[in-house]
Amino acid sequence: MKRLNSSHNQTGAHAALQIVHDLSALQPSQDRPFLVYLNNDMLVASPDAGELQRAAARIQQPSASHSHFAETPLYQQVARSYQQGAGWLFCADMEQIVAEHVKDSSNQLPPGIGDVRYLMMERREVGGKTENRAALTFGSERSGVASWLAAPASMGALEFISPNASMVNAVVIKNPRSIMEEMFQIIGGGDSNFPAELAKFEAKTGVNVLNDITAPLGGEVTFAFDGPVLPTPRWKVVFEVYDPATLQSTIGKLVDSFNREASSQQGSLQLAQQQISSQTYYTIRNPKQAGFEIDYTYVDSYLIAGPDIATLSQAIRDRQAGNTLTHSPTFQALLPSDGYTNFSAIFYHNIGPVIGPLVDQIKTVGKLTQQQQQSIATLQANTAPGLIYVYGEPERIVVASNTGFMGFDLGTLMTMGQGGNAFPAQMFFGGPLSHPSPMHPPTDSPTQ
Repeated sequence: MKRLNSSHNQTGAHAALQIVHDLSALQPSQDRPFLVYLNNDMLVASPDAGELQRAAARIQQPSASHSHFAETPLYQQVARSYQQGAGWLFCADMEQIVAEHVKDSSNQLPPGIGDVRYLMMERREVGGKTENRAALTFGSERSGVASWLAAPASMGALEFISPNASMVNAVVIKNPRSIMEEMFQIIGGGDSNFPAELAKFEAKTGVNVLNDITAPLGGEVTFAFDGPVLPTPRWKVVFEVYDPATLQSTIGKLVDSFNREASSQQGSLQLAQQQISSQTYYTIRNPKQAGFEIDYTYVDSYLIAGPDIATLSQAIRDRQAGNTLTHSPTFQALLPSDGYTNFSAIFYHNIGPVIGPLVDQIKTVGKLTQQQQQSIATLQANTAPGLIYVYGEPERIVVASNTGFMGFDLGTLMTMGQGGNAFPAQMFFGGPLSHPSPMHPPTDSPTQ
């Protein structure tokens, strides 16, 4: 047997990876590293010695003895992916995983999630582009929480987002009132006090959550950083609204309720409106909180909110002129090769134009470790635009992309947060960068 030490194993106590040449000499051990067996054109890997031996034995048997796998639905899923050009594939039978780990009522999954059957992740070449795709397949038509994601549709809310946006999240959900009703059932099932607390809130505010908050809303929701990030992020939130009058009345009631309950230290909210040309704008401020301001307006069947009226006015003008993200060459180049332009959700990023100022401000925080400097260099080198898109199909949810995720993974972000200088979330929200997060461990804390 030959042992290979992982690059992360600096103690020398145990090997992280073991190449197995002789299965018969392999003995069960509680302290076994990850085992890899290579024979002919097949590689088998497992942390369990017995499972590795059983898998290798099945491979060496005549094909007729294990042909029953070819008759299973799981095999059909795998074969279909390869027939469609998958070059790299991972498939998990989620039915068995869920059945194994959810054994009593205390571990019950949310409604609709327990019906999941397969998780497929694959990589393929499509139209000269590399596409990465993941699909969660259910045993029947999506229901419960799994059905909250609506079928692919045209996203009109994106017409308020400019080509200068650095990050955009957009989703189409099914009827918001139906979702809220299901949420009430889920929460009420775990908290017997919830119905009473909800009734108390509605009596205090004069707002019926189902009728006054969710019923006026449509299914589109979009959030974006659209414009400069520093010194103040130019954010936008767009909701589809079917009944602006009811929603505006609800906002007024919630502001009044807050002011009745707020302490002198909290201050009171001020809701004002002004007319600019033919457009009515609403502003919420709190004199006790400097810089706190939310502005919003209604356009056609949408509510647009932002940090100031100028941002909203520009969004309206851009929409009228067709100067929008979805019409930009950058966005168009990222669309899938299959020609679909309707999605259930998207995540778009183009951090190139804003990464420079952010990196400059990070460097002013203090001395950076070598790992942090390497992570920043990786971030700067991988700022090409990218698009992740989601399809809510009747019996599955598909997530796909033909671009990378800004060139880094979770490991890169974790590295950014190590050492004495954290890479906190408030960097994106205009908060101070001179103070590390209180939850950040000290530099001499042991790491896992």
